[in-house]
Amino acid sequence: MYTLYCICRVMMSHVGYSSDAKEQLSASSHAIAGAISGVVTRAIAHPLDVLKIRFQLQVEPIGRRGGGLYQGLMQSVATIMRMEGIPGFWRGHVPAQALSFAFGMAQFGSYAVLTKTASKAGLGEGFVSRGMCGAVSGVCGTLVSFPFDVVRTRLIAQGTPKRYRGVLDGLAQMVRHEGPLSMWRGIVPALIMSAPYSGLTFYFYSVFSTLNAWLAAEELEQQIVSAAAVSGTAAGVCAKVCVYPLDVLKKRLQIRGFEEARKQFGKVVVYPNPWKIIIQITREEGLSAWFKGLWPSLIKSGCSTGLIFVTFEATCQVLAHIHRRKEKDTGIR
Repeated sequence: MYTLYCICRVMMSHVGYSSDAKEQLSASSHAIAGAISGVVTRAIAHPLDVLKIRFQLQVEPIGRRGGGLYQGLMQSVATIMRMEGIPGFWRGHVPAQALSFAFGMAQFGSYAVLTKTASKAGLGEGFVSRGMCGAVSGVCGTLVSFPFDVVRTRLIAQGTPKRYRGVLDGLAQMVRHEGPLSMWRGIVPALIMSAPYSGLTFYFYSVFSTLNAWLAAEELEQQIVSAAAVSGTAAGVCAKVCVYPLDVLKKRLQIRGFEEARKQFGKVVVYPNPWKIIIQITREEGLSAWFKGLWPSLIKSGCSTGLIFVTFEATCQVLAHIHRRKEKDTGIR
């Protein structure tokens, strides 16, 4: 068991605080690595996010006989390409990058602080402790980045003519026409979702990292990046399945007051209040509606979570190398 514990510590040497690590990066370094990993991942995975959001907002069933504009993964790709061209897959990319930067910095920075605090307080560094720290760090990231999430959703949702010309125009119009609180629509299900999602992601990442290390115990130092890819991908898929219905609810809430802007994409339904959304979706669209867009979401979550941890680990290794060089240069002087 002690061998397994040591392997786990090596594989998670950069994600969060570890008392057994040979060197410790600061919380600010973790925040920088988190921001970089978020930006890189978003640049690659954004088209899948566009597909997921379009599916989540479509009232008609997703399928050939559903009568909706989007009827499946490949058909939806072809439809967006035909109607909007390649730029259609990158709608809302600017606020999405701002979202990823802010969320990644807040999440990984707070996770480093929280895991260190938990370790110093004697709460241990096991799977449960890291899962709890991950849950709180997810809440921190959501609170910091949420306005960008709302305007991103609306930019992706809008048809033509465009209601918003860009991020700043979107935020300005929301505040002017709907009030400042419009930037926080859907925050309750987002917070309810972010805590377990982030907690489960870090929990599953810890579990899969340990399992991966146990199955491939040789040359561990060279396997950190590949282990991060495998563990991160599995963690992202498992966590997303657990909380996905809350993501659908969040997206429906975020376009309240903006429904008419997406009428070219299908049936428009105006929900009078959040509870009505839950009742109407369940009654009129069925329980399966709470999993609309699940496939592109799982592909995106698996790929993006794996890429986030790979980029995070790689960035931390670069920062650690820079830190060692600075210490060496300072020692020479």
